[in-house]
Amino acid sequence: MIAPRFSFWRSLVAGLLAALALPACGPEFDPGTQVSSLRVLAVRADTPFVHPGDTVRLQALSHDPAERAISWAWAACPSPSGSRVEDCLNQVRELAGGAELPLLGMGEGLDTIDVPVPADALEGIPLEARQQSLAGVLSVACPGDLEVLNVAERIPFRCTDRDTGEVLGLHDMVVGIKRLFLRETEQNQNPVIEDVLFDGESWAMDDVKEVDACDTAKFAYDDCEGLGHDIQTLVSADSFESGIDEFGRNFDEQLIVQHYNTDGIFEDEVRIADKAKTSWVARSSSSGSTVTLWFVARDDRGGVSWTTRRVNVR
Repeated sequence: MIAPRFSFWRSLVAGLLAALALPACGPEFDPGTQVSSLRVLAVRADTPFVHPGDTVRLQALSHDPAERAISWAWAACPSPSGSRVEDCLNQVRELAGGAELPLLGMGEGLDTIDVPVPADALEGIPLEARQQSLAGVLSVACPGDLEVLNVAERIPFRCTDRDTGEVLGLHDMVVGIKRLFLRETEQNQNPVIEDVLFDGESWAMDDVKEVDACDTAKFAYDDCEGLGHDIQTLVSADSFESGIDEFGRNFDEQLIVQHYNTDGIFEDEVRIADKAKTSWVARSSSSGSTVTLWFVARDDRGGVSWTTRRVNVR
């Protein structure tokens, strides 16, 4: 049925809004939109629904304000017991069988990887259970040199600073899982971002806007009345897919747009994609610099796309 999916997606958006808003209440935390340390903002599959025997290409969207070269490691968990990072790691360990981790690839700058899907990925799974069939791919991003540890370690990777050789903490790495929907024949396309509007006008990627900063060090949009700029992400009508899936169920995709920046304040950090208009203002901390903004569109069946814009702050 369509209604439960819609209700779930609305609840998810509400949860995201609450989770992103909470840190701003305390002066020691930045909001989730603020990219002030190494972040992996999204991982996109060229085909969000994968089929047995396919090869799917994954690409990560990441940013490190310190501009360090990022080392990556990738590993597949074809049938994890759950959707958590720990579930994927546990299966990777099982596949290792006490030997070396079966990595898909590891190296500096390896933010794109091809993942083969086993031809027998759906064999032995009852039809009624295939509606929840997921495969996973583990990703590790390290702003230094990355090495593999003993498989028994909780996080079997070590990240070290290239200049000092100092071992960086787990908080310096980004470990995540990309969930892939396993299907026999069904397709899903990534959302298409057609344009971004700045104060109602089309905003090309190479157009660097000039803006004034709000005289605040806080993340309170209401403190900057009259200085904000309207920003709207336009997602194509075809991105809102609907129909009947391969299990005979009706579906009607719901989409959101998430907003990120290197500095500044968004009035709304997450928006429903068909009403993805928000407002943004620069803070005094970014005066005299260039700020990067990211707009990430997601559907509720694993699809994701993004685009980037820049502004110069006077």
